Amino acid sequence: MVKDNSRNSSDDRTDGEFAEPEEQLLPAEEFIPGEEEETRESEVVILQKELQLLEGQLQDMRDRYVRAVADLDNMRKRTRREAKEAQQRAASSVLLDVLGIVDNFERALGATNEAKHGNAKALYDGIVLIYRQLVDMLSRRGVKPIAAVGRRFDPAVHEAVAQVPAGPDQEEGVVALEIQKGYSYGDQVLRPTKVGVTVHTAQAAEK
Repeated sequence: MVKDNSRNSSDDRTDGEFAEPEEQLLPAEEFIPGEEEETRESEVVILQKELQLLEGQLQDMRDRYVRAVADLDNMRKRTRREAKEAQQRAASSVLLDVLGIVDNFERALGATNEAKHGNAKALYDGIVLIYRQLVDMLSRRGVKPIAAVGRRFDPAVHEAVAQVPAGPDQEEGVVALEIQKGYSYGDQVLRPTKVGVTVHTAQAAEK
């Protein structure tokens, strides 16, 4: 006859004591072998696409840089060419005027031979014509004579090279004599006028 040990064991427990519940093991998560590899492959694909995008942007920037350098070089060449052409046009215009003056000099030289035979007026008229032509050419290009005689001495446009004794009614520091005519070009002084300036008689004697 088999004895009931479980009953006896339960009888041996004292009051207040309970049997500890058996520990139940939770099922482990199932491992899918290909899932991690697929994740890595997708990350690689994303990185490759980003790399291709950056390479495309870099190539676009390179193309823009090359075009900008080419445009700058062309602009420099065009600027130099246009400046050279402008200089040539300006020089050609001046040279044409000078050639006209040369023509008149030749006429004046021809009149010199006639002057030897008593036609001095033809020589004088030729020289006057040349002078007027030169003055007109300078005037058309903005070259103007600087006024001097009767004006207060201005060191910005006048160069004092002589002293002239002032008369009883004359002020000191006035231009009384023009020795060499000066010219201006726009706001620029090409050449100051060489002048004689009035001073008191005592100062002129000291000098």
